[in-house]
Amino acid sequence: MFTHVIPLTKIPLNKPQAYTYRCAEFQGEIKVGQVVQIPLYNRTAVGVIAALSETAEPNIVYKSIESIADHLPLLNERDLQLARFTSDYYYAPLGIILKHALPAMPKRKIKKVDEALEKMNAAVITSSPPPNLPLGKGEGRVLAIGTLKQRQLYYAEIIQTCVRKDKQVLFLIPELTLVPQTLDWLKQTFPDEEIIFLHGSLSKSNELIAWRKAQTNAAKIFLGTRRAVFAAFAELGHIIVDEEQDLSYKQWDMNPRFDARTVCEKKAEMYACPLTFGAAAPSVAAYAKLKNKTYALAALNKNNVAAPLTVVDMRREAHQSNYSLFSTLLLDSLRETLQAGKQAIIFVNRRGAFSFLLCRDCGFIPRCPNCNVSLVEYGSKKLACSHCSFKSDSPVVCPNCRSTRIRGFGSGVERVQDEVVKLFPDTTVARLDVGTATTLKSVREKYNDFFNKKIDILVGTGIALRLNAPALGLIAAANIDAILNFPDWRTDERSWTLIKQMKAREDVSRCIIQTYNPEHAVLQQKKNFYERELANRKRFAYPPFVKMVKLICRSDDYNFLQTEATRVAGQLLNILPQNSVLGPIEPINPKIRNFWQKRIILKLDFSLKNDIVENVLKNLSNNWSIDVDPLT
Repeated sequence: MFTHVIPLTKIPLNKPQAYTYRCAEFQGEIKVGQVVQIPLYNRTAVGVIAALSETAEPNIVYKSIESIADHLPLLNERDLQLARFTSDYYYAPLGIILKHALPAMPKRKIKKVDEALEKMNAAVITSSPPPNLPLGKGEGRVLAIGTLKQRQLYYAEIIQTCVRKDKQVLFLIPELTLVPQTLDWLKQTFPDEEIIFLHGSLSKSNELIAWRKAQTNAAKIFLGTRRAVFAAFAELGHIIVDEEQDLSYKQWDMNPRFDARTVCEKKAEMYACPLTFGAAAPSVAAYAKLKNKTYALAALNKNNVAAPLTVVDMRREAHQSNYSLFSTLLLDSLRETLQAGKQAIIFVNRRGAFSFLLCRDCGFIPRCPNCNVSLVEYGSKKLACSHCSFKSDSPVVCPNCRSTRIRGFGSGVERVQDEVVKLFPDTTVARLDVGTATTLKSVREKYNDFFNKKIDILVGTGIALRLNAPALGLIAAANIDAILNFPDWRTDERSWTLIKQMKAREDVSRCIIQTYNPEHAVLQQKKNFYERELANRKRFAYPPFVKMVKLICRSDDYNFLQTEATRVAGQLLNILPQNSVLGPIEPINPKIRNFWQKRIILKLDFSLKNDIVENVLKNLSNNWSIDVDPLT
C-alpha cells in the first residue's frame, strides 16, 4: 500500500507537489485527508494524504510514513480539489495553501478536544464531490445590494432555510473589526443556534474543535474572515460573502496571495451550493458579472433614501481664513449631532499624527534607513516606518542644519483626534485604527463602548466606517483627497464605494466630505458610475477585461535585481504581445526592509492559455513573488 502526501511546506512550482510513501504498517488506518508525519529530505515534516494506491513506480526505494497525527481526516476530496484549484490559479505551492488553510494540530492530545468530538457523535464526511452547480445564467449566484439592515433581513431568511433543512451556512466578513457586530446580530437572530467563529486568533484546541464541528454538521452557522473559506463542511447549504466590495478579502501582503471571493465561487461550485454576495455598493468586478448574467440581482434598495451628502470645498474655507482641519459646516454639524444625543464618526485616511516631518529651512525629511520612505510621526513624539519595525524619537532640531523650524505635514488620525478633543472637551472621543484594534478583545471593547453610547465621537481609519450603532447620526471624511488622488487604476472604485458606504445608513442624518478638489469626477458622479468605469477599463485594458498578474522581484543587490528583472521581462516579451508586458518598473517605494524591488505587470487574455508563459512563471527563482489579480 502506498500513499501520496502533500508536505505542508514550500516546494518550487516546477517540482511535484506530492510525494509517494509506503504505509504498510498503517494499512486500514490510512485515509485521504489525514495529517501525517513524513520524512522529507533530512528532516521530519507534516503532510496531508492526497491519495492512496496499491502500486507505485518500480525501481524506487520509498520511505515510510512515520505516524498519523490524527486519525480523523481534516479534509475531504472536495476541499483537496479546492486547494489544488487555489494553488494552480494563484501559482502558489500546494503545501503552502494547505498549511495556511488547515487548523494547527495540538502537539499533544487535549482532553477538551476529545470530549467535544465525542459529544458531536457524528462521522466526518469524506464523500466525493457532487456534480458542479450550473453557471452562466445567475443560477446559484446572487448579488444582494442594500443597506446593512436590508442585507441582514435577506441573509436571515437564507440562514433560516438552511437550518430548517439541516444544512450549514458559511458567513464571511472581510475584517476582524466586523466580528463583534456580526456575531451579536447572528446570536440575537438565531438564539437557539450555536454560532461558530473560524479564525486564526483561536487557540489550537478551539480552532480544531470549530473545524471538526464544520466537518460533522455539529453546528449550522459559521462566521469567519477570508481564511475560513478553506474549512471542510459536511452539509454546506449556502455561502454568504458580506461587504463584497471590501479589498480585505484579498490576501496581498503575504503568501499565499489569494482572493477569498474567487475561492468562494469555486467552493460553491464544488459543494453545489448557492452563493450570495452582499454590499451597499458592489465592486466593479461584481457589477460586470451582474451585467453578463453570471450573477442574479437581489435589489434590496429600491425604496432607499440615502443620507444627504454635502461636499465641502476646503479652498473656500481657506479663503475665509479658516485654516483648521475642520470646516465651519462640519463643526456646526458635530455640535448639532451631539446636542441631539447622537454620535459621529470622523474618517481619516492616514495613521499616526503626521505623515512626515519637514525642515522648513533645508527641506530635510526623516526617512527609514531600511526602506527609504518618510517616517510617520505618532502622538508619542515617536517616528515609525509603516513598512518595517524601525522606530526613533522625533527630532527637536533638524539633524541636517540644526534648525528648530521642523514641523509635521499631512494630518493623521491621531492629530485629528487631538483637535476634536480640544474643540469638544466635554465629549468622549475615541480612536479606532490598526494601532488600537490589535486583538479581537480590543475590537470588542471599542465596539461595545460605541454601541452603548460611551463614545460620542469616534475618529478612525477605514475600519471605523464599518461600525454600526443605533445612535449614529453623522459620518464625515476629514480629507478624502489622499484617496481620490492615489496613483492607481482602482482609485475611482475605492472612492466611489467608500462614499456609497458612508451614505448607505438608515439612521444617519448627514454625511460630509471635505476636499480641496470638489470638481473630481467621482464626487460629481450621480449615476452610471459603473458603466463609465467599465468603459475606461476596457479602453485601457484593465480587469475585468484582462487577467492581470504582478511579478515582484526582490533583492538586496540592486545590480542583480536589475539584471534578473530585465531577463524575465525579455523572456515574456518573446512570448506575449508588447502591450501585454509592462516593465520592469520600480514601485513608488522601491526599497522595503533593505530589499530593492522591481515589478512586471502582465495583462493576459482570458481566452488564451499559454503553456509557455505558465512555464516561465513556474520556473521563477525564489527572488520572485507572483500576485494574480493584484489590488494595485
